[in-house]
Amino acid sequence: MTLQRGYWILATIIFLGFVANGATSPFFALYATSLGASLGQIAFVVGVQSAVAVAAGLVIGRMTDRIGRRPLTVSLAMASLALLNLAITRVPSWGWLIPLHALLGLASGAYQAVSLALMGDLLAGHPQRGRFISGYRMSGSLAFSIAIVASGQIAQTIGLRGSFHLAAGVYLLAFLVSLLISEPARVQSHAAPVGFLLLLRGPLRPLLILALAFGVPFAAVFSVWPVWVADTLGLGRATFAWLWGIAAFIEVPSMVAAGVIVDRLGHRPTFIVGLAGFALVYLLYALAPTIPGLVAAQALRGVAFAAFTATALTMAIDLAPPEARGRASGLFTSAQGIAQITGNWVGAPLAAALGFPVLFALAAVSVLGGAVYSFFVRGKTIAAPAGVVRQGTEP
Repeated sequence: MTLQRGYWILATIIFLGFVANGATSPFFALYATSLGASLGQIAFVVGVQSAVAVAAGLVIGRMTDRIGRRPLTVSLAMASLALLNLAITRVPSWGWLIPLHALLGLASGAYQAVSLALMGDLLAGHPQRGRFISGYRMSGSLAFSIAIVASGQIAQTIGLRGSFHLAAGVYLLAFLVSLLISEPARVQSHAAPVGFLLLLRGPLRPLLILALAFGVPFAAVFSVWPVWVADTLGLGRATFAWLWGIAAFIEVPSMVAAGVIVDRLGHRPTFIVGLAGFALVYLLYALAPTIPGLVAAQALRGVAFAAFTATALTMAIDLAPPEARGRASGLFTSAQGIAQITGNWVGAPLAAALGFPVLFALAAVSVLGGAVYSFFVRGKTIAAPAGVVRQGTEP
């Protein structure tokens, strides 16, 4: 499989995946409540899906390192997502969502880890990895920005069940596209096997620390942000969707620019811009909760998210040898999942106990700490275990 052919196939699949997710994720809570679920039960279902996704990324990433079959794994994940979204439309009560969302977590966790490892296989040694990986992720951002703006009209036109039917059809199309992927040639290595502990003790550790420093406050803030904008500030749901769309659309060109900067200047500048940028975003939420302040914050959020994400994804495929790329991708996506679970768990209680401004201030401190860490770790030597590449070891 040539680089260009494989790249565009994977970019098409992530685009379709984000379209499907954008058609359903804004309305899952409404659909679950229509089946009789309480808010606590909805949180439990989402938590089960996230927890299974974390484990799936680790297990299946390691499995594909050993036996290959990454294209087959992507195809099975897309087919499963299509069938599961169709099944969700048929359930008579909310309790059926628990096993179905556990299976969704299995399929989505497997896809995220394996597709990133597969992209790493394609881009191995390429001098423009940053712009390629950012362009790949940009296709997802573009799809989600379109879907999140159109999702309200879609749900109103075809109903909540219709949104899941639409998602099932899009995932089916992604499955058909995935059949075009062929297995890349595996690089032969005589190095000792590289396990999770070696990766954690080596160059992957700073990336995982930064993923948590960014991801926990991000999930904590944006799990309650719609309520804060629509209800606490009294701006309504339409304004919330409009503000979210600003960040999503600005993220698209910013992702490409961030990839170019990563290729030219390395990882540290874009990591610092992304993390410090989010510190300013959270401070704007706390100090300037007006329409002009929120517009400025959302514009900056699009740039900062692109800077962090393009850098993190590039590092995730750089920091392990070919025979451990699935494990490294699994560790990275699982760190993101753990951050999301933790943030979703603490966001609402902190906002209720301390108030939204304090939550935003704590989030700013966390990401600013990540920016400082990224700056100082750059000058240190991070010992890499035998068999682990040093390329890009410091953020």
